[in-house]
Amino acid sequence: MEEITLIEGSSQKLKAILDGIGEGISIVDEDLKIIWVNHIIEKWAGPLDDLKGKYCYKVYQKKDTPCDGCPTIKIFKTGKIEKARQHAYDTQGNIKYFEFTSAPMTDERGRTIAAVELAVDLTEKITLEYKLKIAKERLQAVFDGIGDGISVIDENHEILRVNQGILDLFNKRDFQELLGKKCFSEYYKNEGVCDNCPAQKTFEDGKPYHVIRIIQGVDKSRVVLDISTFPIKNEDGKVVQVIERMKNITAIVKLEDQLLYQERLAGIGELAAGIAHEIRNPLGCITASSQFVLSKYKLPEPARKHLKIILKNSENANRIIKDLLDFAKPREISFKLGHIGEVIDSSCNLVKVRCVRQRVRLNRKWSRRIPQIPLDEKQLEQAFLNFILNALDAMPNGGRLVINAHVDFQTNEIVVSFLDTGCGITPESLNKLFTPFFSTKEDGVGLGLCLAHQVISYHKGKINIESKIGQGTEVIIRLPFSERERESKEQQKF
Repeated sequence: MEEITLIEGSSQKLKAILDGIGEGISIVDEDLKIIWVNHIIEKWAGPLDDLKGKYCYKVYQKKDTPCDGCPTIKIFKTGKIEKARQHAYDTQGNIKYFEFTSAPMTDERGRTIAAVELAVDLTEKITLEYKLKIAKERLQAVFDGIGDGISVIDENHEILRVNQGILDLFNKRDFQELLGKKCFSEYYKNEGVCDNCPAQKTFEDGKPYHVIRIIQGVDKSRVVLDISTFPIKNEDGKVVQVIERMKNITAIVKLEDQLLYQERLAGIGELAAGIAHEIRNPLGCITASSQFVLSKYKLPEPARKHLKIILKNSENANRIIKDLLDFAKPREISFKLGHIGEVIDSSCNLVKVRCVRQRVRLNRKWSRRIPQIPLDEKQLEQAFLNFILNALDAMPNGGRLVINAHVDFQTNEIVVSFLDTGCGITPESLNKLFTPFFSTKEDGVGLGLCLAHQVISYHKGKINIESKIGQGTEVIIRLPFSERERESKEQQKF
């Protein structure tokens, strides 16, 4: 232990050097007992006379056993310099954080006889890091809490940062799926910068820009995005990054379209009502006169034949006028509690003969868990019948029609679907199906689906139609029900 004794009796010059380093230095023996400390250690741990001969882990960490990962224990085994981050306590019990670097002190034979520990005080740095981490987490929470999608991109259009809104908008599970990739590729599936790119314009002149863009959603539906870009500039005023905000306004656009559609229907309805009343009176005279001539006079067969044609077409015209009047001023809805399955059954019963004649297999299935809802059975039956007849018209040479009804308990809606294997509907026609007087049939008037849409609307329902050419069409109707109706249905099971 001669070398250790020499340490204790070191010259004033050596002590001055060790004290002047500005970091805590201590020397411990193989038993982890303190031999010597400089004045930096003394400032927070106490005077050397009080520390000498005590275990370092009891003094510094207030523990009864050596610290996990102790670098000093390691150097007595390896003889190499070891490092570790550990905490310690001052004489007041305040926690401090250090990076300990332990170096071996060897004798003439190279045997490690003591360890010199350099303790770099990281308390201020770690405290600042912790505060920055908390601030970052709070900012990230705010960033992710914004409902709109927000991303930060650089001048190469690489995505630097995104919030949770972007992940939800583009159906991504993790941020790493987007970071470092091109925005035009990940967001819009383009191989190059998008036409009329607002971010590109912001990089060019440093001004905010705004565009409306339509993309295809994960479920192939149309998604309308309201996109705004804002510059992030450096000290020289150069735009180095761009913040891009994306707001999904699909629901707003749909609502605006519905309002415009309703206004257009109202105008068409008034016009239709006026025309129908003007035509109905002379048409009634034509029908009455034809019937009178047929019953009163003995006419040649060709004349009778032509009069019958007049009567038939008069009846067709009268039926169209009736549809026009129903469209212009629908019949009053009379609600009462009923079961959607019974409406499906009654609608199907009206087309059984035609299904057999056309070789169409009609399958219907509905869940017994469907609650009763307020409905107008007759009008809802007429609406369902319209969808069924359209499906049969699409399968003149046979096919299959599946009518299914079940409950979506997540949205509290009854879902009724009509799925056929017919010829399908073109995308152009699909967008016009509920437009008055639009029909793909040669003898169609184009009011059937409009009237069906009105009936579903009066029941506060929604209609969605999906179709593929050559494969078939599916009409999906969603009718809401209240929680009370659901509870009533649950009680009926007991």
